[in-house]
Amino acid sequence: MTPQEKQLAHVFKALSDPNRLRIFDLLTFNDLANSELMAAIGLSQNLLSHHLNTLTDAGLVEVHPSIGDARRRYYAANLDAVAGVRRWFSHHAPVAQRPLPALERRRHVLFLCLKNAARSLMAEAIAQHIAPDALVASSAGLEPHAPPQSLALQVLEEHGISTDALRQRALADLPPQNPDIVITVCDRVHERIDRATLQASQYLHWSLVDPAELASDYEGQLAATRQLYRRLEQRITVFVQRLIEEEAAPPA
Repeated sequence: MTPQEKQLAHVFKALSDPNRLRIFDLLTFNDLANSELMAAIGLSQNLLSHHLNTLTDAGLVEVHPSIGDARRRYYAANLDAVAGVRRWFSHHAPVAQRPLPALERRRHVLFLCLKNAARSLMAEAIAQHIAPDALVASSAGLEPHAPPQSLALQVLEEHGISTDALRQRALADLPPQNPDIVITVCDRVHERIDRATLQASQYLHWSLVDPAELASDYEGQLAATRQLYRRLEQRITVFVQRLIEEEAAPPA
């Protein structure tokens, strides 16, 4: 664990208590003395001191004596610590920019599920749509016996993604290729795929459920397919952001 990761873990642990969350929230915009915090929070002196010590030890709160009365101390949020946490979260939160930024070298990504009827097919289409300058996306299924799900195509078109060029494919029928990254979007495929056959540089897994397995009625399946779209868009966005960061990082 890096020093930054240790500090983040310390911060998250310190904020895991509702009282400390409230104290920190108050101190982000209002410096308060001990007695003022007691009145605002309603905690005993001993318990308040415990929470303040925990927040101070984590670097989230700073304390300084009053210029007017040295016996009085004021507590304030350390906003530099907030900025550090925000930078960490920014690496894990999907950005809204579309299309996503380009990579110096586009990565060939193969999405796999069982039937290539919804999850992997949608992932291919979304990746091509939002990250055309970062990814070369394709998809396939281990057992593509059923046709593409009509709701999957409908939801893609709702987002302005043409489905005319989408083709359902079996993994065995793909031309010989060595993708940079294989992403399984089906637990069954992840647990039985032969990695030696694919010879990819990296393997990732996104545990997603086929919308057809989540509901039996039209409205339920449509809602599940729309939710699948949102999750795929988020996962692909964060995935590309991570690739961009790795590409920009200086050599170790």
